[in-house]
Amino acid sequence: MNRLPSKTKGHIRVNVSDHVIANVPTRLLSDASGTTSRVAQRLDRVPRLKLLRFPTVRERTGLSRSTIWRLERLGDFPKHRRISANVVAWVEEEVMSWIHSKVGEIAV
Repeated sequence: MNRLPSKTKGHIRVNVSDHVIANVPTRLLSDASGTTSRVAQRLDRVPRLKLLRFPTVRERTGLSRSTIWRLERLGDFPKHRRISANVVAWVEEEVMSWIHSKVGEIAV
């Protein structure tokens, strides 16, 4: 059986309110007087986005492969993002929010 990957449908979309480059040299973050610039202050508010591959998602959730795909198909789990022709990943923040919501449902 030859399974070819489906084509990527556009760019990875992540909801981020501030678009700031996180790899700014420290010399650019302070002015001549040594005070911290607005860029440095904004960097503290930017969420650290990380993409999780499937084994990590399975490990963090404790769910099987088929359960993750079934829940995602039903809309009960965060959607994966295609990051290359043969690779999918999930946004860490979305997966962790899902885990926290499940813990909140259990701990009544």
